[in-house]
Amino acid sequence: MRLGFYINHLARLRDPEKSGDLEPAVLASLALTSGAQLILAGWTKTGGLINERDIRLIRELIHGDLVVIAPLGEEMVEQVIKFQPQGVILVASGWDGVRDFRPLQMEIDAEEITAVASEYKTSGVQPFALLEPEAAAAKTAARCSLTGIVYDASQYSGALNDEEAEAALYRLEDSALAANKFGLVTAIGHGLTYQNVGPVAGLRFVDDLYIGRSIATRALLTGIERAVGEMVSTIDRYRA
Repeated sequence: MRLGFYINHLARLRDPEKSGDLEPAVLASLALTSGAQLILAGWTKTGGLINERDIRLIRELIHGDLVVIAPLGEEMVEQVIKFQPQGVILVASGWDGVRDFRPLQMEIDAEEITAVASEYKTSGVQPFALLEPEAAAAKTAARCSLTGIVYDASQYSGALNDEEAEAALYRLEDSALAANKFGLVTAIGHGLTYQNVGPVAGLRFVDDLYIGRSIATRALLTGIERAVGEMVSTIDRYRA
């Protein structure tokens, strides 16, 4: 199981008027040397916390995989592939690069997802889609030329009691099993923390966990290297 670190939350802390202040590319490199296996950077051409310069520097500096999170839309394909990332995660169109992104609605967006995913694949970029954890969506995702699915863990991370958390965890596991049957890579992210990641890390058929805010918050106290290292240790403990 790989840990993907979402860099945008640390980018919130920098002063936009000071060039070189809190370089995301440097933080990304430190995260990889501390145990993360890939870097996620959310970007849109209209602006946001991460800009084009940041993405280019991250791509040049890091020696691990880069995955760009981008809103669904054919106009974004050419913009993303010029960075030569290993993958792209498609989120709901209209994302502004700052606020939390929303999952795609497979039953509504399927035709556009197919067209966009095919363009990315042709360019050597593996396309993923952020979806709600629903087992039925896996079959449609496979037909849409997607390489994999990122299941939104918001229902699990936002559960108000143990019963809600258990039900949400079951949906994640059932959805991961369905994705596996169709040969899709499966990732889970959104709201995972040091406290709640254990049961998710223990699920079968999950390839990646994507975590940002929790690691960024702890990094303020311990430094990025220790924050990433502790998350890797937590995940490994539950996987074992």
